[in-house]
Amino acid sequence: MTHYDLIVIGGGVSGLTFARRGAAQGWHTLLLEADGRFGGCLASHRYGGAAEGFWTELAAHTAYNSYGALLELLDETGLGRLQTRRKAPWRVWDGKCLQSVFARMHWPSLLPSLPKLLFTPKLGLSLRDYYGRVMGRRTYDGLLRHAFSAVLAQPADDFPADLLFRKKPRRKDLPRSYTLKGGLSGLAEMLAAMPGHEAKTGIAVERIERVAEGFRVHAGQDQWTCRRLALAVPAWEAARLLDGEFPDLSHHLKQIAAAEVESLAVVVPKEGLALPELAGVIGIDQDFYSVVSRDVVPDARFRGFTFHFQPGRFSREEKLARIASLLEVPIDRFVQTAERTSRLPSLKAGHLAWVSEVDLLLSGEQLALVGNYFYGVSLGDCAERSKAEFDRLCRSAS
Repeated sequence: MTHYDLIVIGGGVSGLTFARRGAAQGWHTLLLEADGRFGGCLASHRYGGAAEGFWTELAAHTAYNSYGALLELLDETGLGRLQTRRKAPWRVWDGKCLQSVFARMHWPSLLPSLPKLLFTPKLGLSLRDYYGRVMGRRTYDGLLRHAFSAVLAQPADDFPADLLFRKKPRRKDLPRSYTLKGGLSGLAEMLAAMPGHEAKTGIAVERIERVAEGFRVHAGQDQWTCRRLALAVPAWEAARLLDGEFPDLSHHLKQIAAAEVESLAVVVPKEGLALPELAGVIGIDQDFYSVVSRDVVPDARFRGFTFHFQPGRFSREEKLARIASLLEVPIDRFVQTAERTSRLPSLKAGHLAWVSEVDLLLSGEQLALVGNYFYGVSLGDCAERSKAEFDRLCRSAS
């Protein structure tokens, strides 16, 4: 049985960045991922056949130069692979026509509310409560609640206001927003390929136990021991793994609810498509949260659109018909399609108090919990939590 200084369970951006930090520290590190690929919400679909060389994003679609905890792990070669995304507008679809975002603002209630931005704290408030106060209820109900749902790919009213759009330092030497050739999955591929750690896919961990050496990890007939353990899996999966050895932590993790989103991407020939170029579409009282366009990374042959649908509403055929109607093209014009169902944490106002309780339970342990259910759901939030937990383990080891 092999013993490691660190085992990381979960190969999304949280687990990849944690494993990379362990390897850089000189720790003998093992990264285990249940899926057949690394990346988690870094889910770029690369097409073959007639659409060879084209790709669309099925989950995360944008990265920013404020993601310092992620960017600092890339070497000069990796940073050189970042590609600037072209600027394009977001539009709003209310079932009748495409509109600009500004057209949906209710100026008579917005303007008198704006001064409240100066003295209304976000801490402990939901998006509905905070932005309803500082932007006016009419603007919130008519635009912002839908825009936030588009950003989060789930109903957003109760999401913590203090976790969305947190200010972070920016890397002025890098593009404000970027992707990579072949999509954001390239970030996962770069991190997984970096030397210094072992990485395995297709390994579903069944249970963990505390032992004299630290922890023992069980997956089928395989077992490994480690001094330090990081769980970079969804909250509900971490709750299952910790139920036996850390019941208090498991109890807290079970409080995190899940929200599903059904994503379907289509590739359409560029020629003959009347829809103007755009970054995406916000659905107003629609059956989809958003449409994310590939127009920000233009291609000479094709355009791509990923529709993020509310769950359980339509069959695949009905979704394709819905997409064809909005794009105003027949279904037989779709060159290729790709789909994915994602489960995201559904966080509630006051979430930072929950985080503090979990951190208190972790204090003094060689166990780390990381993921998109702590500081927020963005790639940068995930990497930031991984850095904070890694630093804690380093302090406790010294």
